[in-house]
Amino acid sequence: MRVLIVYASWFGHNRAIAKLIAAELKQRGATVVCAAVTKVSPEDVVGNDLLVLGTYTHGGRASRRLRALCETIAVRLFERVAVAIFGTQVAQEPSSAERTSGVDDLEACLTRRGCELALAPLRIELPAEQALFSRKGLGPADQRRIKEFAADLWEASVAAPLI
Repeated sequence: MRVLIVYASWFGHNRAIAKLIAAELKQRGATVVCAAVTKVSPEDVVGNDLLVLGTYTHGGRASRRLRALCETIAVRLFERVAVAIFGTQVAQEPSSAERTSGVDDLEACLTRRGCELALAPLRIELPAEQALFSRKGLGPADQRRIKEFAADLWEASVAAPLI
C-alpha cells in the first residue's frame, strides 16, 4: 500500500502527528511519503492508495494551502484513493463547542468535491499554553490515539481496497 501524508504545521504539532502516523503505517508494511503541504502538488496524489491530510485550526479554518490542494485534486482521483484527516485545535470552553475547526473546514471542502472519508477524522485538542509557540511534545494519551488512528487507517485501507 502506498500512502501520502500531507500536513500543515505552524508550531510542529501536526508534523509530529504526521510522522507518528507514518511510522505506524511503515511498521505495517506501507510505503509512506510524509511531506509538508508546501512540498506537495495535486499530481503527487496520483498512484497512492491512501491520502492522509493534517491541518491546524486558525480562525476556525484549515490551512489555506491545504484547502487549495484539496480543491485542485482531480475529482476522479477521489474514487481511487482512500482519504483521512487529522488536525489540531486549541481546546475550547464548553460554551464554545459549536465553533468549527480546521478539520471541519477540510472535511466540508472534501465532501463538496464528492470525497468520502475512510474513517472519522482524528482531532487533537491542545491546551492554549501548548498550542501557541510551545515545543512541548504530544502527551502519552495523544500519542496512543494517534497510533490507534493509524491502525484504524490500515484496517480500513487493507480491508476495503479500492479499484
